[in-house]
Amino acid sequence: MKRILWACAMALGCTGMAAGQAPSCNDAPAPDCLYFPAAGFGSTPFERSTFYSDAAGEQREVRFLIRQPIGAPLPMPAVVWSHGGADGKSDPANSMVEWSEATARAGYFTISIAHGHREQGSRRRLCSAIGIVDDPTCAVFKYLNWDRPNDIRAVLDELERLAMGEFSSQVDLGRIAVGGHSAGSGGALTVAGAKRIFVGEPVTNLDPRPRAFLALSPQQPGSEGFFDTRFGKPQHSWSDVQRPVLAVTGDGDSTCNPGTEPGSCVGDTPFGRRIAFHRLGADGNKYHLYLHDADAFHTLFELSRSRCEPLEVDLAKCGEMIRWVTSAGLAFLDGHVRGLPAALLWLQSDRIARASAGIAEWQRK
Repeated sequence: MKRILWACAMALGCTGMAAGQAPSCNDAPAPDCLYFPAAGFGSTPFERSTFYSDAAGEQREVRFLIRQPIGAPLPMPAVVWSHGGADGKSDPANSMVEWSEATARAGYFTISIAHGHREQGSRRRLCSAIGIVDDPTCAVFKYLNWDRPNDIRAVLDELERLAMGEFSSQVDLGRIAVGGHSAGSGGALTVAGAKRIFVGEPVTNLDPRPRAFLALSPQQPGSEGFFDTRFGKPQHSWSDVQRPVLAVTGDGDSTCNPGTEPGSCVGDTPFGRRIAFHRLGADGNKYHLYLHDADAFHTLFELSRSRCEPLEVDLAKCGEMIRWVTSAGLAFLDGHVRGLPAALLWLQSDRIARASAGIAEWQRK
């Protein structure tokens, strides 16, 4: 059935469904159009870094890349991006590149963080400081899950300093979003108020400054500190997330690999990644995009076109799925960070479902 839908959606003569490529609402404001900003901008890159004292009392450096849009209306809203992966990055120019370029083109002062690697001694000192006392547990603890929200907060602090100095009058500090992919979405949601259990009691790292959050390939309960309800315990990780959130995933978005027990797997499943949205409160500002296609692979949600051909995903199909994800993300930002009525109207519509011939499921609450 999916192949029939795709054949219909991609065929030029398919009545009532997407024809070739779904149109932009700027060109054809029809019931099946995708949202994209009317203007596009080039950008200038600036690499910067900041330091903060971590839980172990050590100085941690956070490197980040700024993409400053050229000619965009001032002051600009800002987006901070957090990458996924367990090992960290040293070069912020390689962090969330496609999303960072997309938001900079849309006129957002864009910051891409490189969450740095920790050497073994630093890991042990961090473990000791947060209550992980034995080496075997520390050896498997994914320290970046602890570091990411702290890194994000340090970058937000630095953004405030930059907005008052080097980039004076450039940035609207009242209009900031934070987004991330995979484990980076965990960092973003933690800053939004999600609680996690690493050792002992649940912890959070809520920051009141961002207005909205993008969770691309979000983590499920039982993964890297996120937890669900259980008998006698009504709280879950997402109980206190009240600001706008867009969660995005799909049928191919699995990182669940075979476990030691036969028939088991360790990691996140596509259905498990949906749980975060369904646990979020119905505040009128929560959205969920789900692609019902197993070719919607994990890194497609960070807009990774380079993986389409190696994974043998049809390039036209891959490009259109990336357009759907990009459209939803930019509409969410323009709606809940800029407050643009056209974007908010698009978010309340089912245009993306029509544009994708039903492959893209769009939910809101």
